[in-house]
Formats: sequence, C-alpha cells, structure tokens
Amino acid sequence: MHSFLQSSNDLLRQRGYRLTPQRHMILSVIQEAEEHLSIDQIMERVQQLNPYVSLSTVYRTIELLKSVGLIRESHLPGEQPLYETAEGHAHHHLVCRRCRATFHLNEELLGNLNEQLQKQYHFHGLSLELVAAGYCDVCWKKIQQELAQEQELSQE
Repeated sequence: MHSFLQSSNDLLRQRGYRLTPQRHMILSVIQEAEEHLSIDQIMERVQQLNPYVSLSTVYRTIELLKSVGLIRESHLPGEQPLYETAEGHAHHHLVCRRCRATFHLNEELLGNLNEQLQKQYHFHGLSLELVAAGYCDVCWKKIQQELAQEQELSQE
C-alpha cells in the first residue's frame, strides 16, 4: 500500500473509521490525480473502477475525508469546489480568470504570515489558503488583441 494510503488508513483507524474499499478507491482517485478534481470528475473516475459506487457514497466519503484532514477542498473563483490530498500546511493557488489554468504557489512566498495572523489575532490551528486570480500571459495578450480589434471596429 502506498505510504499516503497507509498513513490515511492509520489516521482513519485512530479516528474510529475503517478504510473501506470505497473510501480507498475515492482516496486513491484523488491522490493519483495530476490536478484538482470536482465531484463529477471523482465520480466519473470512481465509476470507471466500480460502476456500483453511488454519488451519495462519494459525497459522504468526501465529507469524511475532509473532516479528518486527508483531503482539501478548494474554492477557486467561478468554479465548483475542487478536491486534492491535504499534504502540507499552507496551500496557495494562482488562477487565470480566462483559461482557468491553476498553479500551486510556493508557501514561502507569504513568509511567516500564518504565524503573524495567529499572534496578532489570537487564532489557533490556523490554516492559510490563498487564491490569487489574474490573467496568464497568453490570455492577457489575447485580451489586449481583442480590445484593439474592438477599438478599430468602433472607429470605423
């Protein structure tokens, strides 16, 4: 069993749960993904493995895995919630508003902001998840071209 799945199994057992075949399958699908996954994407991949797993099972499992800290739910601008394994403390994204390209940012970019917030506002167990939205270079150039074309048409 992969070390992440083994540690997940250990954590679930500590919390009084079992790593059932369905939980294992759903966690594996999320862990093996090269991207953030929506519920629909998780469901599609799980049903390729076992068509008898229901949507309600996927939803219940997602909620359980979130509550024990094994997966993370991200709310990116204009998107349905997306899921990925929760490995690491801080988690930051840079999202293109046009093409939706999403990049993980290095947690060192924000320095010790987490500690500063805990100290200044007396928060405990703080997790920091930043979403920065803008336009990637390719989309920015397309937007500039479209604006130039609109201006040319309006001058005619």
